[in-house]
Amino acid sequence: MKKVNVKTIKSNYTFRGFIIGLVLFMAFLFFVLEVFKEKGQSPSFLKLYMSFPSLWLATFLPIGSAILGYFVANNFVRVIRNQKKHLKKVSKRSQFVLDFVDNLREGNFQVALPLNENKDKLARSLFRLRDYLIKSKKDEEQRRVEEEQRNWVTQGVAQFGELLRKENDNIENLSYNILRYLVDYIKINQAGFYLLNKSGVEERHFELTACIAFERKKFADKHIKWAEGLVGRCALEKETIYLTDVPNDYVNITSGLGESNPRSVLLVPLKTNDEIFGVIEMATFQILQEFEIEFVEKTAESIALTISSVQNNIQTNKLLKETQNQAERMSQQEEELRQSLEEMQATQEESDRREVEMKGILEAIDHAAISSEFETDGTLISVNQNFLRTFRYKPEEIEGQNIKIFVFKDDAEELDQILTDLRNGHNYKGRVRRRTKMGDEIYLLTTYTPVIDHEGEIVKILSLENDMTEQVTMEEELKHSKDELGIMLDEAKKEITEQFKEVEAVKIRNEKTLEGALDAILTTNNEGIVEFFNVAAEKLWGYDRNEVLGKHVQLLFSKETVLNDDFISAFVSNDKEKIIGERREAPIKNKIGEEVAVLFLLSEAKVGDDHSYTAFIQNVEVELF
Repeated sequence: MKKVNVKTIKSNYTFRGFIIGLVLFMAFLFFVLEVFKEKGQSPSFLKLYMSFPSLWLATFLPIGSAILGYFVANNFVRVIRNQKKHLKKVSKRSQFVLDFVDNLREGNFQVALPLNENKDKLARSLFRLRDYLIKSKKDEEQRRVEEEQRNWVTQGVAQFGELLRKENDNIENLSYNILRYLVDYIKINQAGFYLLNKSGVEERHFELTACIAFERKKFADKHIKWAEGLVGRCALEKETIYLTDVPNDYVNITSGLGESNPRSVLLVPLKTNDEIFGVIEMATFQILQEFEIEFVEKTAESIALTISSVQNNIQTNKLLKETQNQAERMSQQEEELRQSLEEMQATQEESDRREVEMKGILEAIDHAAISSEFETDGTLISVNQNFLRTFRYKPEEIEGQNIKIFVFKDDAEELDQILTDLRNGHNYKGRVRRRTKMGDEIYLLTTYTPVIDHEGEIVKILSLENDMTEQVTMEEELKHSKDELGIMLDEAKKEITEQFKEVEAVKIRNEKTLEGALDAILTTNNEGIVEFFNVAAEKLWGYDRNEVLGKHVQLLFSKETVLNDDFISAFVSNDKEKIIGERREAPIKNKIGEEVAVLFLLSEAKVGDDHSYTAFIQNVEVELF
């Protein structure tokens, strides 16, 4: 701002006042002279003043206006000085504000503002702005830290999921690789992997299958009883245990430089669906952050799922071998029975036709048994197609019915006694008389077996039956045959009964095992027709088993997969050699048309000239959250 000269202003206003007064005086004097001139008079100086006394006032008008100009200038200078003081104060205040804002922009939130917050609204607003920026910076820093932690957890989970997919067939290697990854990723000092041994309820204990300290693998033979120590407590409570006040005698971390007590110990249970598979124990010199503990807890569930899958694979392969061995023994017994029947044909030529019919009946019993499940009071739970065809009912007609509807009144008391024995845990084996929907009389070779859970309770009754009506008719006809033929038929029936005992045992054991398996399991025959489809397969594909059984297996895969994937192409084709015993990854197509990546393991069972193929399928997608 240009500097104002106060003296110049006063001088200018005084001079201007004087000039204005002088001009007014001259104008008034000119007016007076014009008046005298009109009268034709020549006034003197004295006469002018005497005729117009106001001329005296006009004479002093220049001096008065000069004095007035001086006072006006003086007031104006006072106003200018006040404005300058005010502008200087405002400029100083604005400079304070600009400096404060510049410091805030540069992130210097500690700078002071020499303004009264209580009286100055702008100061209050600036202080609120500073508080808001401080809070925003803290929030931004917190978000950045949380984002880094989330990225750390996400990256770790992804890498960990890849590790679990690679190691899924050996418990020892899997446990060591899991510990090695956790030690490297979290940068801890020591870790142990305790696997639960479920050999018996009273003998449950934890085995130390892997131990790592300072990135070196240690081998240890350590067993901990169930519910013993912190490991047992962690498994029993199914909750994470984190200690920062570690007892001196709890554990030592040893290296080449000596040994020391850890600052913190973390124990995390390996559980899924509320079932414990083991415990991971970690010790470190540092204090673990909450997000690191959360990361270990998230990975623990994936570890438990993988362990469960590996154990199920091992158990399934064992059961598969047992089933294949049993099928081979059944094939041998079938061959022996066939030879016996051929000897009967040679001995009794007259019964050739009947013997052929008997052989057909025996083959029907072996390959197409009538099966059903019912409650202990006889209420039906489920039946197969052979049952419906035999009794000539539709599924909706027998839904929720009692098996008493298939019994004649004369046999009701016998059925009540059978149900009582079954409720007491006894099996029933024998031939019974039953009634069809049309009232026809049929005879069945029946085996009733109670299914008992791990608590000793009977959950249902399994029935395995074969239609013996024609055989009973034949027996009536053969009563008139020779005694030797009767004896041979009795021996054949005994062999058939023994054969069906084994069929019943294998069927019940396989049904319990395969139906309850976590992996999806399906079985096809030589023609690619699906003969078995368990609960896990229903969940994976979204089909009900009734929609799949009896259909070609190609229904479960897309056309592109059948054309481009050699494993699936061989599996669904009738003229290509199947890839047996190799674990392969391939996509399936579920009921809604989505493709899901799974792991396949295909096995083969051969019974005589018949082949069946069983596929064990695992979903490769692991959810960690």
